[in-house]
Amino acid sequence: MENILLEDIAALKFISAPTLSPDGSRLACVVTESDWKANDYKTNAAVVELSAGTVTPLGTEGKDGAILWEDGDTLLIQTKGGAAKEKKAYETVTDYERVNVRTGERTQAFSIGKNVGQIKKWKDGLYVLTAEYDKNAPDPATTPEDECMEALDYHVIEEAPLWENGKGFISGKRQVLYLFEEASGALTPITNPTTEVYDFSLGEDVIAIVGRDWKDLVTDTCRELYLYHAESGEMEVIVPQKAGKVEWASFVEDQLIYTFTDNKSYGNTQMCDFYAYDMTEQKSRFLCTNDGMAVGGGVLTDVCYGGGTTYKTVGDAVFFVGLEGYERALYSVDATGTRKKKAALSPGSIQWFDADEKTICVVAAEQDKCMDLYCAPCETTPETPEHWKQLTAVNEAYFMGKYVAKTEYVPFVNSAGISIDGWVIKPVGYDAKKTYPAVFEIHGGPRAAYGTIFLHEMQAMAGAGYFVFFCNPRGSEGRGEEFADIRGKHGTIDYDDLMEFMDHILEKFPQIDSHRVAAAGGSYAGFMCNWIEGHTDRFAAIASQRSVSDFVADYCISDIGFTYDREAAGGDPWNDTEKLWFHSPYRYAPFAKTPILFIHSLCDYDCTIDQGVMMFQAMKYFGVPSRMCLFEGENHELSRTGKPRHRVRRLKEIFSWIGTYLGQEEK
Repeated sequence: MENILLEDIAALKFISAPTLSPDGSRLACVVTESDWKANDYKTNAAVVELSAGTVTPLGTEGKDGAILWEDGDTLLIQTKGGAAKEKKAYETVTDYERVNVRTGERTQAFSIGKNVGQIKKWKDGLYVLTAEYDKNAPDPATTPEDECMEALDYHVIEEAPLWENGKGFISGKRQVLYLFEEASGALTPITNPTTEVYDFSLGEDVIAIVGRDWKDLVTDTCRELYLYHAESGEMEVIVPQKAGKVEWASFVEDQLIYTFTDNKSYGNTQMCDFYAYDMTEQKSRFLCTNDGMAVGGGVLTDVCYGGGTTYKTVGDAVFFVGLEGYERALYSVDATGTRKKKAALSPGSIQWFDADEKTICVVAAEQDKCMDLYCAPCETTPETPEHWKQLTAVNEAYFMGKYVAKTEYVPFVNSAGISIDGWVIKPVGYDAKKTYPAVFEIHGGPRAAYGTIFLHEMQAMAGAGYFVFFCNPRGSEGRGEEFADIRGKHGTIDYDDLMEFMDHILEKFPQIDSHRVAAAGGSYAGFMCNWIEGHTDRFAAIASQRSVSDFVADYCISDIGFTYDREAAGGDPWNDTEKLWFHSPYRYAPFAKTPILFIHSLCDYDCTIDQGVMMFQAMKYFGVPSRMCLFEGENHELSRTGKPRHRVRRLKEIFSWIGTYLGQEEK
């Protein structure tokens, strides 16, 4: 059997966007694979005949994007690089093609002169979509070409935060909701140019809109809920501004079921409960609590690419994904407030789904496996796993002859009497009589969770001869609000849990050489790696990625400084300077001893480059072995959706660094 190598991330395929045809006989999806030569990804639509189980690719050029069914035989597909005419640098155009799934024939459908996000078909010839509006961009129809080109060199900033990860500068920019009429080409805005639209759902003559109207400054995570009435053109406010945060809304007959939190008890990351708005009585009512479940929460993996449905009305209920413990499953809630667990692949994770009243189709992963398509009858339950049928095996050829190490559950009870979920992956060729180096992988978030599904980075480490161990300390998602609430406690109880878990692992597995253990992680885990650097010398090496080091400086630089930093460190730089400084790893740089690698992306606006540079240069100042690798054109998602060559180079940097100090040859 061959070991999994770090370069193998570029050999894996990713499946996304499961979409049932109107008659329920077919399932469309998108398959993504790396294009090593172009250092990019190729995405192609495919269709599955559910009765026969056959999979038919619908494209080979790798240019397919979002998909939606127009009828039982026709898919509308967003395409890239397929414009009817060559566009200029300042022009934004989104192109669509129609594909006959029986014949594979493609025809140009239409082009929209905007950068389109979501698009849904409302009625024949009428679509609802989100697209970027930029008040500072000149109108190409009325502005000379040289002025349009010149405008690309400037960024006018009048709002804060000034940028957003994955988007760049956002001052004056909003995702606006539009109506698009295909016959005339008319594109009519529904929402105003100061409202950011996050999501929307279609009713018969009404649209539910989750958005936020803002100008000048955003310091919270509030989102409003509106109803747009097509006949009158009126916008009805269901959940007003500053009331709290709405995540999604979906119509069930004359009810609008939605998720909402007031953010009062647990702040900006407080989990949502369930509510319903009666459109006849024009009143909202509480349905049920989340009962400790994180609606929409997920299990971390680095082998997932694309998007898909995470909630949908099916019959008299809304189906949705949620996280309990370390399992992401499918749930339902109806207008009576009855919430139940609908389906699960245990142990595993359901990433996206589509469903009708006969069939549930999911993109999901079982333990130690990558994502694939599965389907089951709609009446399936978590107690009937035999109902699931696997439809695809997109990485079957890759995994033939590959050794995948088993993820073993090793929980423990911390010193506060709280049970902590944890796991270990043993090195390939494990021999209980030998000793091995190890890597402690820490997850980001902190409101996130590890589970049992396949993680390429960890499997490659096991293939290179390392023990790998990881856990969900306090602060993690899936265990309820109190467990997840570490506001103003970063670097305290979470750090204690991590260190105690390491003690637990070293005691349970004496085969691990305690002098050859490295710590690695990114985002919140990058913060934690920096914190570890100044608080213990028990590690032989550290790989800190997309990190935060100084909450005082980060507060007005990061796109989440006003929201995340204030709660993570417990204050603001002017009134709570000492509090923010206490929780800043940079403060403890004089105590650093452990060789540390810093990895940052130059377009990461969550954890900005200055945070890594500060810590790196402090290490140099205090004589600590250190190295920094910066990635052009990448953002916060480098390890998950970065360019293929960049993802491999990131892993090479980590493996080389920890291998040098743990005495393990890079593989």
